[in-house]
Amino acid sequence: MPEKEYFAAANTAAGFISYFDRIFDPSVLDDLYIIKGGPGTGKSSMLRRVADAAKKRGYEVEYYYCSSDPSSLDGILIPSLSFGMLDGTAPHMTDPVYPGAVDTVFDLYPYFNIKKLKERREDIKALTDKNKLLHRRSAAYRKFAGAAETEICAMISSCIDAEKMSSAVSRIPSLKCAKGDAEHRQISAFSTKGKVTLKTFENTAKTKIGICDEHGCAYLFLNGLKNALIKKHVLFYYSLDTLLPERCEAIFIPSSGEYYRMTGTMANTDRRDYDKLINMKRFIKTDVLKDIRGRLRMCEKIRDTLESEALRLIAEAGRVHDRLEALYNNAVDFDGVRAATDRMIELRIGL
Repeated sequence: MPEKEYFAAANTAAGFISYFDRIFDPSVLDDLYIIKGGPGTGKSSMLRRVADAAKKRGYEVEYYYCSSDPSSLDGILIPSLSFGMLDGTAPHMTDPVYPGAVDTVFDLYPYFNIKKLKERREDIKALTDKNKLLHRRSAAYRKFAGAAETEICAMISSCIDAEKMSSAVSRIPSLKCAKGDAEHRQISAFSTKGKVTLKTFENTAKTKIGICDEHGCAYLFLNGLKNALIKKHVLFYYSLDTLLPERCEAIFIPSSGEYYRMTGTMANTDRRDYDKLINMKRFIKTDVLKDIRGRLRMCEKIRDTLESEALRLIAEAGRVHDRLEALYNNAVDFDGVRAATDRMIELRIGL
């Protein structure tokens, strides 16, 4: 069975957005473990260890990866046990809401070698401050890129034959699928590893439909489909664009197995990757597009330049974070962490 892998936060033009409160909601979980520690202190490995133990016991696990470092876990859910476990340190600070009754802090500080960390105090402070600065600078360029993209959206919207597009959306068979609620499941991230998209929907899908993006207008079709599915009370999952999170980038409908996602232009999309392609050019009024093409290209070039710099800066932040993790790696009793993790697994997962 394909893994259920998602992100629990996003780096957007509006800044860092966390979905932790919704995903790890203590009002609906029976057990929530909040890990407190520093970088490189074994939080992700702990989460992986607990997840592996649960899977060996036959439980299904949902994995939530770090939106800045997609190689690292931020949290897990075991729905059938009503159990969650997450990294509760910055930037997604989490504290108990119902201490002991639901939330339990899993404190890694007792496993720190404080003497070693004190010896590297100045290095730790310098790397921590540099990492924060690089993230702030990356976020600033991302904000500027978002402003350019917002202008692109405004221009391309004026070119769309909304009635024709709405008619096409209304003919989609999945509007008659199983009833339920819309659920946000984030599958993409703007990260230190570049733009990353998880394959959770793709690996489960029976039919893959690409919405070929022309001048950034594919989101209009996906937003329209999202709204139509909500209106018809169809059960579906959706993922949001990480630059402008008001835009839908992907939709998966479990009962039909249909997966809709934005692709590149028709000319740059490999047809072999999809069962069907929807070319957004058919909804564009070419006479209107002609009048704004020059401004559109200018904004696209500005957006791409700004986003490229944002990617460069966040990648540099990732390298600084790796150096910071290495300092902590040498000052943690990982045997003690593993032993404490195993005790918790036996207590909560082994029941």
